[in-house]
Amino acid sequence: MMSVHSPRPAAVATIRSGALAGLGGFLAQRGVPTPALCERLGIDPALLSNPEARLEVRGYVDLLESAARHTHIDTLGLDLGYRQPLATIGALSDIALQAPDVEHAIAGFAAAMPLHQEGARIALDLQDDRAFLSYSVRDAAVLEYRQDAELSIAKMLHFARVLLRQPLWTPLAVYFEHPAPADTSAHRRLFGAPLYFSQSCNALVFPRALLKHRITATGGGALKAATGATSPVHAIASTADSTAQCRLVGDDLLAELRQQITRAMKCGGVSIVDSARALGLSERTLQRRLGECGLSYNGLVERVRFELSQRYLQQAHLPLTEIGYLLGYSELSAFSRAFRRWAGESPQAFRRRNACAA
Repeated sequence: MMSVHSPRPAAVATIRSGALAGLGGFLAQRGVPTPALCERLGIDPALLSNPEARLEVRGYVDLLESAARHTHIDTLGLDLGYRQPLATIGALSDIALQAPDVEHAIAGFAAAMPLHQEGARIALDLQDDRAFLSYSVRDAAVLEYRQDAELSIAKMLHFARVLLRQPLWTPLAVYFEHPAPADTSAHRRLFGAPLYFSQSCNALVFPRALLKHRITATGGGALKAATGATSPVHAIASTADSTAQCRLVGDDLLAELRQQITRAMKCGGVSIVDSARALGLSERTLQRRLGECGLSYNGLVERVRFELSQRYLQQAHLPLTEIGYLLGYSELSAFSRAFRRWAGESPQAFRRRNACAA
């Protein structure tokens, strides 16, 4: 884990613009000019015409969210991710398709992820007879990324159906970190599985035995050459720990900690002891590293809560009590007092003001 030093220039995580394949069509259908939307966000629209061009991850996330708002397509990420050809992820599709079985395909995909998207993590967790294939963005500047998360999980589903040669295959369950949208009917139709929102990860859940399903396209020589790994478990573990995989916008530790705090809120606790343990650090070391960039743990928790609360309040279908719960408050009154302290106004006033501005 890298030390936090604020004077050090931040590494900028990027993603191939091929990840946005088809976005222009969605925008055109709703009469939204792509160049104007890009320029409003400080993105060079010419980058979208070259699938190998690199965009900053934060700009990519902002563009997806802004496109969903301007087109009024609440499921834009979901629709885009499932419809995109597998080639939109570049070399990653070849690595997976050349693997001997699903487990090797996931290992190769995870190890090569930075070729397509930096600061993102693909992880495979095994629990009894179930496997959890998860996706997360590990970026200090990105806390909420609903459209990207839905795009990525929908693309995983598409990929699974291609690898298994089962166009109607359905997972056991689907998890999302973000709160449930007002209408989940499109999600239910696409996945055909139980949906769980406000979870600690974005993931497809499927039978563990499926990992041994053979992929009949080719053998696994290309996977070994690409990853340098002979064991899928080794490939996934080394990927999670590698510097290349974890290079984020801002400092690695701060990015991981902000994401850890966000996940912990939804589970009811954000103690520094638990966060330090999750990061593999002692409480004292975590406090010292935060102090090196002028931060305290409690101050960072407050900052994350305020940022998330503003985003949640702009989602009109979310009741204030649920927003308070998502932020780790057991009572609405506690959330209201905290928000008034942060913003100088009540949550209700903030929501009304932003509704009028929209």
